[in-house]
Amino acid sequence: MSTSTVADTPRRRQARSAATREALLDAALSEFAAHGFEGASTRSIAAEAGTHQPQINYHFESKDELWRAAVDHLFAQLDDAVARHLRELPTAVDDRARFARGVRAFVRAAAELPELNRIMVQEATIESDRLDWIVERHTRPRFEILTSDWRHLRNAGQVADIDDVVVYYSLVGAASLPYVNAPEARLLGHDTGKQEFIEAHAEALVALFLGADR
Repeated sequence: MSTSTVADTPRRRQARSAATREALLDAALSEFAAHGFEGASTRSIAAEAGTHQPQINYHFESKDELWRAAVDHLFAQLDDAVARHLRELPTAVDDRARFARGVRAFVRAAAELPELNRIMVQEATIESDRLDWIVERHTRPRFEILTSDWRHLRNAGQVADIDDVVVYYSLVGAASLPYVNAPEARLLGHDTGKQEFIEAHAEALVALFLGADR
């Protein structure tokens, strides 16, 4: 028995399989964000992941299943990024400060994950089964949390009398656009990926929605 055969244990094979699946999901996010579901090429996804197309068929039953797994993967990354940035920020002392803290964490996460809004723009403009799925599985729970928090602040007279749905779309759009449109910004002479820009952007949104003292 060769050394390579001995070393190729089930645990190693499982680890390689998991790594391949992760690489396929990351590559799929880029491809779906850039070209949408219909325009995305599974051949390009496999090439970007450094593997072969049969690996997609091994890990995912269909292109639709790959898309759903990639979107799940993306929102898991978003939740992890928001949680990480919340841990880095000072503890909030009241509801307004907690909302501001959430805005700062979300902006930082959006800067790391421009694919999120690109995929949402690809999917959210036309009704489809995929849109129904992403709304019920991912968008609606986050929508309910943000709008509920804003209504609580508004009803307590702690923020401006702005409709919560308006706030949701204004905040999500404003938080993500500089990073989705990063190539345009570079042509205008600005690097939105710089940490100083991200921090200034977050503070600007806090000031817009909650006032400069937060």
